[in-house]
Amino acid sequence: MRFAIDRGRMLPHQRAFWELPNFVKLLVGGYGSGKTHIGALRSIWSSAVNAPIPALYVSPTYKQAKKTVVLSIREILDRGGVRYRYNRTDHEFFIPGWNGTIWIASGDEPESLKGPNLATAGIDEPFLMREEILGVVLSRLRHPEARVRELFLTGTPEQLNWGYELARNVDRRYDLGMVVGRTVDNVHLPVQFVTMLEKAFDENQRAAYMDGRFVSLVAGRVYKHFERSMVVERAVPEGAEVMAGIDFNVDYLTAELFFVEGEGVHFFDEIRLSDATTFELAERLHERFPGIRVFPDPSGRDRRTSSLGSDFTILRDKGFTVEARPAHPPVRARVNAVNRLCRVGLLTVSARCVQLLRDFDLVRWRNGEIDKVTNAALTHASDAAGYAVEKLFPVRLPERVYGREPGHWRI
Repeated sequence: MRFAIDRGRMLPHQRAFWELPNFVKLLVGGYGSGKTHIGALRSIWSSAVNAPIPALYVSPTYKQAKKTVVLSIREILDRGGVRYRYNRTDHEFFIPGWNGTIWIASGDEPESLKGPNLATAGIDEPFLMREEILGVVLSRLRHPEARVRELFLTGTPEQLNWGYELARNVDRRYDLGMVVGRTVDNVHLPVQFVTMLEKAFDENQRAAYMDGRFVSLVAGRVYKHFERSMVVERAVPEGAEVMAGIDFNVDYLTAELFFVEGEGVHFFDEIRLSDATTFELAERLHERFPGIRVFPDPSGRDRRTSSLGSDFTILRDKGFTVEARPAHPPVRARVNAVNRLCRVGLLTVSARCVQLLRDFDLVRWRNGEIDKVTNAALTHASDAAGYAVEKLFPVRLPERVYGREPGHWRI
């Protein structure tokens, strides 16, 4: 089968990335900048030029691969009218037209990265993975019959982590070329998508998630957009629904009480118990606000702070309506949701919420994570509030941008 890549339809940063002469090719870009699309196209090209040597394409998880790299490869092949088979069990594409194979692997399953020598490999969102993954993949690129040998990486910068050191390449450890692509450079994106990102992120986040720049997002105060001017006293409006965010912890079992008015949230009181059980917290809540909706720590499905039943079961048995994510949302998702409301003036707190105010003032980042070590009394109130805010007011980002994308595949 004859085929051609129409480079004229690539975005400028995609084409610059495609034409890098280096062994390691790095495209760092913002959300929606076309990183995964061009990586998927490169993996297809690699499977052809080195056939029958398989090409490897690594994603942070198989679940994420299904929604990103696998979907992108399928779309490109379907659009080009290329016949292929995808084995879901082995996570493998086979393209009979040129006897090409693409193996999909997961960064959270290192065993899936081991195997025979290869010619080329790609890593999507490498900075969400451990640095060791890079070394494992590089060690496989030594097939003696390779026509083209390379490693390409496409991702959004994640803090000043190992990806920052890789991109700088100060010690010239790698033969590396890097291209940066911004979200706004993708002319195929809907205007509302770009506007949504601009509203969702603060200045530093826009630098990382839209401009593809490595900046520190985990330094100083965690809730950096909270200000003391947001401490106000407000009575619960007549007819307003009272709700609570809950953090399960034997030492500091915490519930933050709030109501929603319009697009804003007001935390008006809190319950904090030491050396207590969920039974005791449920009883205290029931005395004041029976049957309300609660937004607890998702781990309460399984973990117990009491001798009988899960924490969720105890709350439901007491008449509360429990709403929670199936699993813990990323810490950054919770923090971003709270900070966004603070930044746009939609979150206020009563002086009665002593522990929540302490958290907003004092909780800091430590080695890229929320510091839960320096002061064990902190973080519980803000975690409780964060579970509720993230569930009700998440910073919504589409997992991918649908529609016509650049980088046309022609047969």
